[in-house]
Amino acid sequence: MDSISLPASLRITTPTLLVDKERCLRNIKRMADKAKAANVTFRPHCKTHASLEIGTWLQQEANVSKITVSSLTMAKYFATTFSDITVAFPVNVLEIDTINEIIFRPCDCFPQLNVIVESPEVVTFLQRHLVGMVGIYIKIDVGYGRTGIPAQDFDHVDRILHYLLDPEYKTKLNFLGFLAHAGHSYNCRSKDELLSIYNSSKKLLLTLKEQCQGKYPDITFDISVGDTPTCSVIDPGDLQDIQEIRPGNFVFYDVEQAEIGSCGYDDVAVAVACPIVAKHPDRREIILYGGGVHFSKDRWIDPDKPGRVVFGQVVRSIPGEPLKWGSVIDGMYLRSCSQEHGIVVVPPEEDFDSYQIGEIMKVLPVHSCMTANVMSNKGYVTCDGERISRMKD
Repeated sequence: MDSISLPASLRITTPTLLVDKERCLRNIKRMADKAKAANVTFRPHCKTHASLEIGTWLQQEANVSKITVSSLTMAKYFATTFSDITVAFPVNVLEIDTINEIIFRPCDCFPQLNVIVESPEVVTFLQRHLVGMVGIYIKIDVGYGRTGIPAQDFDHVDRILHYLLDPEYKTKLNFLGFLAHAGHSYNCRSKDELLSIYNSSKKLLLTLKEQCQGKYPDITFDISVGDTPTCSVIDPGDLQDIQEIRPGNFVFYDVEQAEIGSCGYDDVAVAVACPIVAKHPDRREIILYGGGVHFSKDRWIDPDKPGRVVFGQVVRSIPGEPLKWGSVIDGMYLRSCSQEHGIVVVPPEEDFDSYQIGEIMKVLPVHSCMTANVMSNKGYVTCDGERISRMKD
């Protein structure tokens, strides 16, 4: 059994999140090369891996100094490693003390902090309560419908600019430009659909920028975009007139990204190693120690196979390589997740008896961001047996 062949310190006895460093570095290099070829700033989002050590891979492989995070807690976690951090989540005014702690620390090690706003109320609140300077992006909604000002609502944007460009406000609020996240790209099912989302989002942002520059010709309006699906499929030439990209999931990728066309399955750099605890040959199902508390309950609903709901995709183990994995096994997937249990369907063409209780099965997560988060207390194990810590909430 693979788990028994490992040294005791690395023996897998419970669900463990494996990371293929070689694949991660390849994914990082590919995205960084695209940004470099397009001459845009590469500010990767770190919420997927949330690891200082994996953050150093970004530095070593792509010379990254600017990053994106999803919370002030994460900003503090990465602060000693990166010099410029954007919190890509609307300012929570109840955390003003934390913002001030970050920008007013009595040391030189803390980075430039950038935050996002979408209302005049938050802008005026920050001006009154900040003890120092922060960078400000206005969040723009390009069709996702989650947060941000609709790109077509110039009047709303202009009301915020009225404050941000006021000399009194500029002493604390350094306006940087517009920030958007085309999260509706995750609903796409092909590269063509992803490109359509990207092009429509870009057109909306450039139209808004043109309107604003018409009224404020002396102001710079940078544009920052950042979803992994569209950033993965566009060419460098598509980034003309864009100043910054902020993909995050690309470091790991996952089943969803592979299925919508962002990547191939051989790019997915994380897998959950799960012990086999029971077998049901009559149903051709295998029970894993690996459920919702290990994978999350994010699912992929296959549009080509009605009724198929996938919580994870099983991959082949590699003989003699207990921490690595190979190709996807067609038709073999995690069909159900309760708290600790996972139920795997074994297709007719697969040898059911080749899977034994006590062995380890590797499963690619549907959404690696969520899987990494729910497994945060355990961190990661690389294919070389190195343990890597992760930020704990």
